[in-house]
Amino acid sequence: MTDLLAQLTDFFSLAVAVSVPYILAGQSMTLAGRTGVFLVFNEGVMLASASSTFLVAYLTGNILLGLLAGALTGAVFGLIMSFFSVTLKQDQFVVGLALFIMGVGVANMLYKIVIGVVSTPPQVPTLKGIGIPLLSDIPFLGPVIFDQSGMFYFAVALSLALWYFLYRTRYGLNLRSVGENPRVSDSLGINVFRTRYLATIVAGMIMGLAGGYLPLYFTGTYTPALVGGRGWIAIALTLFGRWSPLPVLGGALVFSVADVFGTYGQILDLPVSPYFLFMVPFIVTLVILVQVYRKAELPQALGKAYDRESVED
Repeated sequence: MTDLLAQLTDFFSLAVAVSVPYILAGQSMTLAGRTGVFLVFNEGVMLASASSTFLVAYLTGNILLGLLAGALTGAVFGLIMSFFSVTLKQDQFVVGLALFIMGVGVANMLYKIVIGVVSTPPQVPTLKGIGIPLLSDIPFLGPVIFDQSGMFYFAVALSLALWYFLYRTRYGLNLRSVGENPRVSDSLGINVFRTRYLATIVAGMIMGLAGGYLPLYFTGTYTPALVGGRGWIAIALTLFGRWSPLPVLGGALVFSVADVFGTYGQILDLPVSPYFLFMVPFIVTLVILVQVYRKAELPQALGKAYDRESVED
């Protein structure tokens, strides 16, 4: 019984740690999506941010500077996304896919320019758990929730703050109105273009932190396969959470459990093909998409460019 409890504690502790990039990527999509901007560049931006975070942390020896570099990388991609989709009114899905490809290329190029081809990849110190006094001593819940890295606490605090901003402030109401009916919002004096620009840039920064977390927690180094599809899964997560911060926060834990199951199953030497275990997160994603897509509550203007001069149908 004691061994089982220890294994469950280790499993769920790892799942909570793995939930951080899902939480951040999901909240990033939620913020931008509430203004009508649909992000599909997640995978590429997370990889580019993972690369820049690792390189800056390695060169400076400072993890915080690395995370700042990752956030700035995401902000640049958010700015580019805003320019093409808001100012030039290009198709958001096409622009997003182009930025995804660009992100993958930038990530690998930066690493090869700075590090080159080496037999032993350089590493940086990984994030450590910060135990909260007294709470971390609680059986099971203590190590699972209250002995995580600072990034987990940041992700939870960000989720709560974003929920409060969107549903309890006038600025959040204005932002949500832009994603529902930008023409009416414009007629009421809300600057649709500025709102979408700011939301998308901030969303890019959050996405950058999601990517930057990966090398600092999982490997201590950068690899081209580091993101591992989490950026694509974040799209399903946001659909699951109906573009609302708190359901997205809860859904991130569901997806992270599926993610960890694939890795943990190999550690336990389960009599199942490792290829199937690697498929588990994506199978869960497909099942959830099938179940929630028809009932998904999308912002009405999601993915639609706003042109003040156009004539409504």
